[in-house]
Amino acid sequence: MAARRRHRLDAALRADSVEAGPKVHDPWRSNKVHLKPHLLARAITASLVIAVCPVTSAADDNVDAVTQAQKNLDDLGQETQQRIDELSNEAQSMLAEYRAARDEAANLRVYNDQLQRQVESQREELESLEQQLAEIDRTQEEFVPSMLEALDALKRFVERDVPFRADERHARVEELEDMMGRADVTTAEKYRQLMSAFQKELEYGRTISTYRGKLELEGEERSVRFLRIGRVALMYQTLDQQRTGRWNPAEDAWEPVDGAFRAAFEKGYRIAAEQAPPDLVKTPVNAPGGN
Repeated sequence: MAARRRHRLDAALRADSVEAGPKVHDPWRSNKVHLKPHLLARAITASLVIAVCPVTSAADDNVDAVTQAQKNLDDLGQETQQRIDELSNEAQSMLAEYRAARDEAANLRVYNDQLQRQVESQREELESLEQQLAEIDRTQEEFVPSMLEALDALKRFVERDVPFRADERHARVEELEDMMGRADVTTAEKYRQLMSAFQKELEYGRTISTYRGKLELEGEERSVRFLRIGRVALMYQTLDQQRTGRWNPAEDAWEPVDGAFRAAFEKGYRIAAEQAPPDLVKTPVNAPGGN
């Protein structure tokens, strides 16, 4: 830019010099231009402007560069701080999730320890039974009546037990009765099937489950949801959640329960369906020695 200004000024000076007067041939000064005083002043002023302009332009460029650099640093600082805030929030969220998972794991360990003790007790009982059977030296004629007695005891137990999944359990007993009279089934297989039925009945006492079925309420058959908690409680709830009840073993009948147990039923139902972690559930039970 300064070079273009200098070039235009030189051209203007040469033009003014030509207009200043007629040329006088001087062999000694043929290459020199004679300037008037006002032209000399203009030339000096223009030279000062040309000398100052490059410095001013360069200074402006430096200021713009420094300003842009500072703006870039400010933008980068804002982005960095925003990222730091996001990482801090993520860390706090992860810490809260970790603490919740740690507490839940501790509760599950306690629950699993209790279940493990129950399983060990059942295993010891089964091992004891197997050992006793292994030590029995009887003929097949002596052993078959014992199995029939065990099957009869199982049938009576199912009939007198809490009536959960009644159709399924009665059908299992009937299949065993039919198998006992078949000649194409070995005594060992009959015994295995009989012990399997006993094992399933044992498992009912230490598990929680839910299922749907039909129940006659006030002379009307209704579709309900059942909740079984071991053999401690068997509850039902209509699909519209308006009626909740339980099996009263003392009365050998179904009876409605207070509305306060509606939420407890829903909680137990979600636990049984594995939609919620194991937890304590409040259920209506008979007082010892009472109704």
